[in-house]
Amino acid sequence: MSGNPADGAPRWARRLRLPEEMADFSVRGFHCGRPESRKVLERHARSFLTGFNTAVESTGTNRVHERLSALDGGERGFAYEGAGMACALLDSLLFARGRRLAGLLAGPGRPYVHLVHVGAGWALARVPLPGARGRLGLDPLLQWLTLDGEGFSRGYFGGRRAVARLAGSGPPTPYGAVRHQGLGRSLWFVESADPERIADVIETFPADRRGHLWSGVGLAAAYAGGADDAELERLREHAGPHRGELAQGAAFAAEARRRGGHVPEHTHRGVLRLAGVDMATAADWTVAAERKLHGDGTLDDYLAWRDMISGSALAAR
Repeated sequence: MSGNPADGAPRWARRLRLPEEMADFSVRGFHCGRPESRKVLERHARSFLTGFNTAVESTGTNRVHERLSALDGGERGFAYEGAGMACALLDSLLFARGRRLAGLLAGPGRPYVHLVHVGAGWALARVPLPGARGRLGLDPLLQWLTLDGEGFSRGYFGGRRAVARLAGSGPPTPYGAVRHQGLGRSLWFVESADPERIADVIETFPADRRGHLWSGVGLAAAYAGGADDAELERLREHAGPHRGELAQGAAFAAEARRRGGHVPEHTHRGVLRLAGVDMATAADWTVAAERKLHGDGTLDDYLAWRDMISGSALAAR
């Protein structure tokens, strides 16, 4: 996409800007009793807002890439997630068939392909237009990460009340299983990376959903950080029979960070303690499992991908 104003967001789109206070845990009603964890996670939330607001204000994705490339490497993925939401939102509202998302994923945005797809899910949760996912031109396999984004947005925007409602809802469909992965990821923020509080919330869900939730928790813990080594060990203990899913989430985080070209120290620590192997080994699990898929891009393919990674983690223990 060029920098021509005709190619960018219309003026009315700039009214979609998200306010800075959306990153404030006290405003959102999240757990605020862990100041150090809160500081880390609120910084990530602000990076998401930076990406979103940059994308809705820019006249083309060249400007978005320029602005986001100036961010710290550890925050850039969150910013691209926000930009993914903005581009998918504009593409959906304007029936642009994924033009902005394609521009975002070109060049400097390609290493953040996972985060951009998750961000698109935030948009689909806010504007649930029939057939919108199919019109965005998403990757056949990674398109299911939009369901993760939808689940995360429900937890982040809805807070504890939304989480409690979902805990009492009916049995999950395969689509709901991936949404619960995203919901689990949101718990890392809602509960400020507190292992005991997260475990207590997950226990309120029926048993058939807990593995999906723990997968999301593992992804958030390793990608976002906010917990020390002892807390990560307690998190693994709390996961109990779902340690394979927890490790699978951490492996997803490892590959997303590796592809982004910046692996922070907390990801190395998180993967080691949640998956029991070094970051590179866990990331390799995701690549090896993907090569074994049928390649048809179905939801079953995506769920099989997760299961194979969980199996690799359990076999390594």
